[in-house]
Amino acid sequence: MFFALAYFHAAILERRKYGAIGWNIPYEWMNSDLETSKRQLRMYLDEQEHVPYQALNYLVSETNYGGRVTDDKDGALIRAMLKRCFCPEVMNDSYRLSKLDTYYCPPEGPLADVLTYIEGLPLDEDPEVFGLHPNANIAYEKRLVGDISDTVLMLQPRVAAAGGGKTPDEVAQAQARDILSQVPALLDVEKAHASTFAVTEQGAMISTGVFVGQEIERFNVLLKTMSKSLSDLDKAIAGTMVMSAPLEAMMARLLDNKVPELWEKVGYPSLKPLSSWVPDLVLRIKFIGEWLYKGNPNTYWVPAFFFPQGFMTAALQTYARKTQIPIDQLQFKANVTEVYGH
Repeated sequence: MFFALAYFHAAILERRKYGAIGWNIPYEWMNSDLETSKRQLRMYLDEQEHVPYQALNYLVSETNYGGRVTDDKDGALIRAMLKRCFCPEVMNDSYRLSKLDTYYCPPEGPLADVLTYIEGLPLDEDPEVFGLHPNANIAYEKRLVGDISDTVLMLQPRVAAAGGGKTPDEVAQAQARDILSQVPALLDVEKAHASTFAVTEQGAMISTGVFVGQEIERFNVLLKTMSKSLSDLDKAIAGTMVMSAPLEAMMARLLDNKVPELWEKVGYPSLKPLSSWVPDLVLRIKFIGEWLYKGNPNTYWVPAFFFPQGFMTAALQTYARKTQIPIDQLQFKANVTEVYGH
């Protein structure tokens, strides 16, 4: 059981390398969690006549490790992973800790045999060890290559090419001015269409109006941040203001065709490079602007939002108020449509 506990500890730590596929939130589990669980396991085995599997599962998954878990899906996952390790079947030599035959609790014997078994384990783990599909390696390797590329770009010298080419400062300044010319104007809620923020008979604003108002606030913060930082960078390169560390980092990101961290902090989640991110932002603002100035649209571009889940909730609230059906009894259903040729 201690071997199974150590396997569980290693598995949940290694799942973090897969990013959001492994855990929705990267938790900082430590060796102290394993040490505490090990001592409690020993105590329960010494004091109980029978192995208290249920108590051990609850104590380790809910308290020791689960105490750091804040996402309910992650909590369910950690309970499922431990249940595979803390179960009566683990006492059988034929029991496997994963779908792979390689990983099991070594038979009872000398410690040297256990260490020999551990040393013979593969250095490159199959995603199946962590309960993941083999395709999970694609996301991991893609992120790994991205990290290596970032390191190489960071080490790249920022000097002008021979033959009178533009300097990095000139390239960044031209790019900043080009993006600044594309940044849309702020969304003005004072010019909103009457139906956008309509009020119900009870005196409350419609749910979709509350949602789009929150989205507009977020987009305006992003647009303000972009306009100010681009203008400041232009002035700093021109020498009319001090080049601060954030502006210098921003210039490096522009040269690498990446979204500056200043914008990412107030922006929406996106994996697009800067050259695709800017036109995408313009389209998002156009959609939100049409909603704001022309009223509720007939169709909605859900991926355009900062918080798509909020829109789904607003849609449920709107339907619940219209039909007088409790919102907790409503759910979305997707109807698959036929596509010509498939």
